[in-house]
Amino acid sequence: MLNMYRESDLPACVKIYVEAFNAPPLSYSFLTEDKAERYLRDLTHSPGFMGYTYRVNGEIAAFCFGRIDDYFEGVMYELSEFAVTPALQRSGIGTEIMRLLETKAAGYGVQAINLNTSRKLPAFNFYKKNGYEEISENVSLMKLL
Repeated sequence: MLNMYRESDLPACVKIYVEAFNAPPLSYSFLTEDKAERYLRDLTHSPGFMGYTYRVNGEIAAFCFGRIDDYFEGVMYELSEFAVTPALQRSGIGTEIMRLLETKAAGYGVQAINLNTSRKLPAFNFYKKNGYEEISENVSLMKLL
């Protein structure tokens, strides 16, 4: 079941985020619980924030955080972070969460969900499998300082 995020859920979300992103294929060994907590807390305090947790046997097993934006072409949900505890990845929970998220977002008048990922990661194929299309006109840019 997808539940609206509550501040008391933050410690469990931090734990899942660190476990998921420090595990292969990402193996982000630089991601500490302290960094994850600061980052996720900032997301939860963003204007338009809409986040959910997903429980299995009463325990938070996954979460998705994003924000609703009134964009040029309509209301969009920008999915910022989505993590499933590694032990439950590839079990169908992610697909179920995406379907539930789409239904919830539509109930808020959201017309589209937007997200960013890398073509090199399994997440790319996961999102494609779930009906998300690559927008060839868009590109992400970054400059290391």
